[in-house]
Amino acid sequence: MKKLAIILILLVAPLATSAQGFFDAYEDEKDVTAVVVTKNMFKLLAKIDIESDDPEVQEYMNLVNNLENIKIFITENPATGKRMAGDVEAYISKNKSLSELMRVKDDGQNIKFYSKEGKNENFVSELLMFLEGSMDGKDGTVIMSITGNIDLKQVSKLTKDLNVPGTEGLKKLDKKN
Repeated sequence: MKKLAIILILLVAPLATSAQGFFDAYEDEKDVTAVVVTKNMFKLLAKIDIESDDPEVQEYMNLVNNLENIKIFITENPATGKRMAGDVEAYISKNKSLSELMRVKDDGQNIKFYSKEGKNENFVSELLMFLEGSMDGKDGTVIMSITGNIDLKQVSKLTKDLNVPGTEGLKKLDKKN
């Protein structure tokens, strides 16, 4: 888990800034690895002059330009994981516009994906993932929230690049759309 946390931090550390939201209290806990990327970072990325005719690069930049924030919270502490599970449940019950996309139970992991409707059926305004179970041979808990104008066809590429545990299920979601 430490290896995963270090890789995740190294991948996103230049992007991390502070944000406010429902799960932000976990950011200050010593047994939680937190990565928060805000709209300001996405605006900065949009200013990067990438000259590429590669359609995949252009699609990736369009995805990034339409994001508001990405928040990832990871813990191996069972007590913190239990609180995270309760907070996710409370968040979902308070946000009636969130609906379950899918559940994946595989290889010692229970993963749930929720979304809030976007501008059409291929887009969502929020994507929430909650994972409980085995990560790199250790039990842990992950909350990942992505907000913005999210193209479901592109989000699996972004989470793969961020190396977020449990997001393998997004590949299945991507193939559905």
